[in-house]
Amino acid sequence: MKCPTGKNQYSTQFLAETSLIDIHIHRNFKPDQGPQNVYQCEFCGEWHLTSKSPKRNERLQEMIDSGELLRLQQARQWE
Repeated sequence: MKCPTGKNQYSTQFLAETSLIDIHIHRNFKPDQGPQNVYQCEFCGEWHLTSKSPKRNERLQEMIDSGELLRLQQARQWE
């Protein structure tokens, strides 16, 4: 079922978080730009990304804090 919000749908929170991180790596977002978290949709029950979250996703934050996100972004530029 397609979500009435028109957003991409992810069947699990883990898949949505993985997509969130991949987007930050491949689009080279700065930590405060782009989608920041995931949420379960009240309309379709699937998971979506959001840039309007009051707090950043924990997995994404850990990657930012450890420097791993920046390393992966830099490695992506060499591909």
